Amino acid sequence: MYKIYFKQAWQMLKQNRFISIIAILGTALAIMMILVIVMTDTIQNADAAPESNRSRTLYIETFAKRDSTRGAMNAGTLPYDLIQECLLDLKTPELVAFVNEARHDTRNYFTISQPGAENSFDAMTRMTNDAYWKLMNFSFVSGRPFSKEEYDAGQQVAVISQSLAANLFPGEDAVGKTVDLKFVPFRIVGVVKDVSPVFKEAAGDVWVPITAQEDYTEKRLIVMLLLRNKNDYPALIREIDEVERKFDLANKPWTLYLNSPYPHRTYTMDVGGFVIAKELQQTIRTKYRKSAMILMILLLVPAVNLTGFSLSRMRKRMSEIGIRKAFGAKRHVILFQVLYENMLTSLIGGLLGLILSYPIVLWLRHWLLGIPPGGEIPAGTMLSLPVFLMTFLVCILLNLLSAGIPAYRASKMSIVDSLYQNDKRS
Repeated sequence: MYKIYFKQAWQMLKQNRFISIIAILGTALAIMMILVIVMTDTIQNADAAPESNRSRTLYIETFAKRDSTRGAMNAGTLPYDLIQECLLDLKTPELVAFVNEARHDTRNYFTISQPGAENSFDAMTRMTNDAYWKLMNFSFVSGRPFSKEEYDAGQQVAVISQSLAANLFPGEDAVGKTVDLKFVPFRIVGVVKDVSPVFKEAAGDVWVPITAQEDYTEKRLIVMLLLRNKNDYPALIREIDEVERKFDLANKPWTLYLNSPYPHRTYTMDVGGFVIAKELQQTIRTKYRKSAMILMILLLVPAVNLTGFSLSRMRKRMSEIGIRKAFGAKRHVILFQVLYENMLTSLIGGLLGLILSYPIVLWLRHWLLGIPPGGEIPAGTMLSLPVFLMTFLVCILLNLLSAGIPAYRASKMSIVDSLYQNDKRS
């Protein structure tokens, strides 16, 4: 039976080529726009190397300290000394790592060169701790990450990217060599494959222990907490509340407020600076409502337009439907057949929309993802199961919305009206 339905649907596509092409293109454009949004979200939040633990990682990026007697306030991105005092010894998370903000400006770009060489390069430099290498899943071409002992001792060691290693030491293994970073000698201990800017906290050219910097206690950093289990979040909040209470007791009259740990999805929303939990939840709800409204419009507008094409094709089949009813075809059978046949158009349009969405995301990557010109998007984050499942789901929804009304009217129509192609009384 399904094979017969498929053959009928295929014949209808060939008989009404102009209408079929318009319907397929309309479906493809609608699905393409929806998938661009879905794909952007997937790229930003999927667990993918080197940020393989996004789903279990929480972020603390800001703090506020207030003098309860004079009303003085100190707030901003977390400084190293406050992280050292309050966060590094947390028991609930599996790991506590940190890294300087991924700013594409002069504050994060240090000059790097071979000692005595005339040519130099501007390298995006990330300052972090040894736990960072356990949190992230970098692919090492050669060498290793810097160790806890090297971090604790403040040794001037560095891990560099593969492309930077090729520029500094063409045709040679960079491990063991020395480079000048901001005119300070650093020994290279590892080389990693280049990291796409999609991975905000992993991207860089050079990674060094923050303790190797002279002014490291003044550095502003993003803290990343890796949970053993997602259910540990309430316990983590209680522990952070206890940390704030102990700080207040030890530093009167100052009162400490740490920004609530953000899950990765909230962190990528860029909710701004220090906000209280209630304001944060309101901001998140507003962003979700806007996204839902955009998706609804992208789904409903083409569905309304495609309904006209479905009605046009249905009028040409009224006699056929009337004859089937005269021979005892049930209403639900007619309804299912029309939806099944229309699904072919939706699936072809969905496949075309999926194919078109990839070049659109690549073309608009700077606007959608903040990736600078020349930055790459890893294929693994785009060719993901959620994207394919969403494509199929949207095809089904678009099929139901565009063909549901015509199919219902056709199944409801009387035999006489169907045979004479007269639907005035339906």
